[in-house]
Amino acid sequence: MPGAHPRPNAERLDEASMAGALEAVPGAGLIVTTERFDVVLVPRQIGMAAMVLLDRDRPVTCLIVDDDTYALFVLPATGRYATVHGRVEVRTGPEGWVALPPSRGVRWDTPPWIEATTEPRKLLRGDEIRHVLADCFTVIETGAAL
Repeated sequence: MPGAHPRPNAERLDEASMAGALEAVPGAGLIVTTERFDVVLVPRQIGMAAMVLLDRDRPVTCLIVDDDTYALFVLPATGRYATVHGRVEVRTGPEGWVALPPSRGVRWDTPPWIEATTEPRKLLRGDEIRHVLADCFTVIETGAAL
């Protein structure tokens, strides 16, 4: 996302101070490193199709980053297994990052918690979404049927 990037030596917030910090600076973006998860960025059409297929079996945490990009969250160090196409980008480790809501233009498709609870959703491994992404790219690019 243009302009969204982690700052070196930026202040780290804990859960207790997060709400106050966001209230103090309306419109501020929230950027997190990808140390506790990997993010698999895919084009919007691929993300939408993958979410429909994945939701049938086991929902995957998904963020709509902008009008053109979906971000699928998988277990740390497994995102590389979902790289099935040149248009897949994986962000991983302390150098990777992702903007989260309430950052401008960013919203959850499938939040990281189970609806109506605060219980975290279990993350899939990158290899568990690999075949779905591959199928979605094939269908979108060739018009083949699933």
